[in-house]
Amino acid sequence: MLNQNIELLNCQQFADMLGVKKASIYVWLCKKQLPQKIYRKLGRKPIFIKSEVEKWFLDGAKMEGQKNEN
Repeated sequence: MLNQNIELLNCQQFADMLGVKKASIYVWLCKKQLPQKIYRKLGRKPIFIKSEVEKWFLDGAKMEGQKNEN
């Protein structure tokens, strides 16, 4: 069994990290625009995996279903 310290973020912490409103996060979740690898659902609440969020952000924070502009 791996003994890892995984840092988790709630929706408000994730919104603060990105500089957006919490409501925007819920809209993105509802429209399935956030990549599944950055969060899990515990019941109805999304919990974000900080290390995956950081990777996603550094890779350009692409939304699901969004076309590349290159």
